[in-house]
Amino acid sequence: MKAVLLVVSLVLMGMPAYGVPGSNEKLVTYQSHQISPLILPDNIRRYVASLGLDEMQGTIADVRYESYLDALDSIVEASIAREATIRKRLDGILKGRYRAAPGEVQKLRVDLEKSKRQNWKMVDEQLDLLLEDIAAISPEIGRNKIDRSKFDLFRHIYLTPLRLEEADPRYSGEGVDLFVLVEEASREELSDVPDESFQPALEAWRTAMFPIIRSNAASEREAAFRNRVSAINRDSSDQINIMIDRSKRWSERQGIDYQGFITIYGLCSTPEDAAEWTARYRRANYPWLWISGDEVEQIADWIFANGEVEQIVVVNDVLSDYLARREALRLETESILAEGRALGANLNNDISASFEAVNQLRQKLMQNSGKRTILIRDARAQLEHPLTPGQRAAISRLLLGL
Repeated sequence: MKAVLLVVSLVLMGMPAYGVPGSNEKLVTYQSHQISPLILPDNIRRYVASLGLDEMQGTIADVRYESYLDALDSIVEASIAREATIRKRLDGILKGRYRAAPGEVQKLRVDLEKSKRQNWKMVDEQLDLLLEDIAAISPEIGRNKIDRSKFDLFRHIYLTPLRLEEADPRYSGEGVDLFVLVEEASREELSDVPDESFQPALEAWRTAMFPIIRSNAASEREAAFRNRVSAINRDSSDQINIMIDRSKRWSERQGIDYQGFITIYGLCSTPEDAAEWTARYRRANYPWLWISGDEVEQIADWIFANGEVEQIVVVNDVLSDYLARREALRLETESILAEGRALGANLNNDISASFEAVNQLRQKLMQNSGKRTILIRDARAQLEHPLTPGQRAAISRLLLGL
């Protein structure tokens, strides 16, 4: 939540062309009442540009965007009013002013969740009205162009926020955007591939994603609601069902993304380029797993820059073996997680511990995690063994960020 708010705050800075949702305080209020998705000025700027509206038409879009924000304010005001009675009773009970009936506190907390849930339909309606009204500013715009512009917008408002959770081990590529991956790769390992060669893969991905990008977001929003209610009611069985449903959606998305990956893979001109593209795809799906620059690599880089010749020789021997074994363990991690998903479980979700069908896989995952920890510990010990006390102290300061 804090990460989302920080990004939103930065986006809002320095954008006088379109109205903004006021202040950080207002953004917190929007989020606390689940005003999502929230269309930001940069989102509208992109949408207007992709539709090809001129300056005068853009001004009209600006006015329409202000009306959209006013409508959201009204939704929030109504939400606050709905919650007032619930909160008064709940706060009174928690502060000892009222005596609660059996189960009343849980019911009031669920009622607050249900109250916020009522906002969703109105927020979605305002989004649809906003996009259609802006597209209607220019009668020359065809339906195909509107749909493409909407899809580009949906990529930003539905997928980008998911990628803010990349450091969470529960993340498994839910926010992957093939357009972003190709754009990045086209500047590096796929720089010699003509832009038009990417279009069949991108078009196929867009076509497959267009019907589900919003429905998946709506399903996830509902799942998050159910999960919160289940947590309040301590209903682990429903939390397991939610996890299974999420895994089914994940599997469908993975199929779409993998097909795009394979098609782009076929464009790679060298084995090295193919390996880089594969690594990029893996990082996009499990960024927390395929993180580069771990403490072993940091120590190795420091020794390369500051060590003696004999110490550098040790680094060369240790590092190549470490990287190969680390990759093998990471690939094993992916495989175990995929097995869990096939059974309906995200093994890094705590609730999977209550799902008996994946007990053995959870054990395998814990063993794998232990092996990765031991590998780092042993490699670090080997690298530090020939160092002087002063060099070890410098390494400690490096790892502490000092």
